[in-house]
Amino acid sequence: MSNEKRALYSLMRSDVTEQMIIFLSDCTSQVIKTVTEVKYPSPPNSPMGSKRHTELPSLFQFIKNLVQHTNVYTSTLLTTAVYLGRLRAVLPKDATGVPSTTHRMFLSCLILSAKNHNDSSPLNKHWTKYTEGLFTLEDVNLMERQLLQLLNWNMVVKEDELIESLESLITPLIVKQPVQQPRLRFTPPTPTEKTNVSNIYKLPRNESYSSQISSSSTLIGSQTDLRRLKQQQQQQQQQQQQQQHRPVQEGSGWSLEQVMSRYGF
Repeated sequence: MSNEKRALYSLMRSDVTEQMIIFLSDCTSQVIKTVTEVKYPSPPNSPMGSKRHTELPSLFQFIKNLVQHTNVYTSTLLTTAVYLGRLRAVLPKDATGVPSTTHRMFLSCLILSAKNHNDSSPLNKHWTKYTEGLFTLEDVNLMERQLLQLLNWNMVVKEDELIESLESLITPLIVKQPVQQPRLRFTPPTPTEKTNVSNIYKLPRNESYSSQISSSSTLIGSQTDLRRLKQQQQQQQQQQQQQQHRPVQEGSGWSLEQVMSRYGF
């Protein structure tokens, strides 16, 4: 699972915050430009008085009131960002609306999100009460049908769309994984071969012992081994000659008495 998906699941399981309401208020305001209505001077009040129309609250306060009245789930609330993005894509760039247009768009997106992602959701007459008299039941029914037509009845929301639409809320929650350095394997040094001096002289001529250990044997090393072999052969020949002449040399120095006593005379 990617870090973005983990952050998205964490965001959906969290409580609704004021930061989320500000984010949705900004998303709704970017869908369409609103034109302030021109207020003409009103006639004086009649003596009997008249019922005062509900004043239009700010978009932030309107969304906050809906959240408080409905106790809406975080996932249902934030899914409206995807619908608002689709609505922004289909509307003409030069489209304008009255100040209450943004309130209508958000309310219709929230109604469709609640009906599409929950087993049970408030009826339109309940939504009328949640607006605190701002819209009538006929208004709510009309804005719901208009939104369905603009979105071509496509209410399916994919995970990638949520990650893209809620990027500013997801990014602070992404936990960057530390980069794992490759492990260095320790290879113990191979034990060096012990040189057996006695084996040097068992090798054929012109072949040094270093040629078995390394391929870098030199001519100097070979000549040194050959010189040692010749010296050993000369020493062996000298010892054999000394042993052959030793009885004669030793016998010539013996006395007659020593010879007789040795052989029992």
